Amino acid sequence: MLNILFPAKLLPVGQTVPDFALLDQQGRLVSLSDFTDCRGVVVLFFASDWLPGDLALLQDFRDAHGAFAAAGLQVLALSSINWETLFHLSKRLDLSFPLLFDQCCRQATFYNAAWVNKFVTGRAVYVLDNQQRVLFARTKASPEQVLAAFSS
Repeated sequence: MLNILFPAKLLPVGQTVPDFALLDQQGRLVSLSDFTDCRGVVVLFFASDWLPGDLALLQDFRDAHGAFAAAGLQVLALSSINWETLFHLSKRLDLSFPLLFDQCCRQATFYNAAWVNKFVTGRAVYVLDNQQRVLFARTKASPEQVLAAFSS
């Protein structure tokens, strides 16, 4: 059976990614280059505001906010679901990190995290260093795995 939620081939470790600028759930423009003073950025891709796996991903990373802050990591979550839905999802889950509107899955497509003819974001977890190089890329990863990979 084809697994449509998880991309087949993510970006390789060591690849440098270009900067992007996307609107967050508050309507603010957020870009990767905003976080060059951090040690790194965790980039989460998720598909929906109702799939249990997506909700668990967001809640797990929300609950690990203190550990990410202590490690000098900023979490960003990207999805192609509309801005209004992202706004309500952020409030409903009490998320402490930006949810970014990836219109037309442009970033998800670049990161090989898009599915359904590149119209819907799939699930993927990336860690980028402060030079925007990929340090870690998985279709599924817990906060503990991300923190362990970043500290190694």
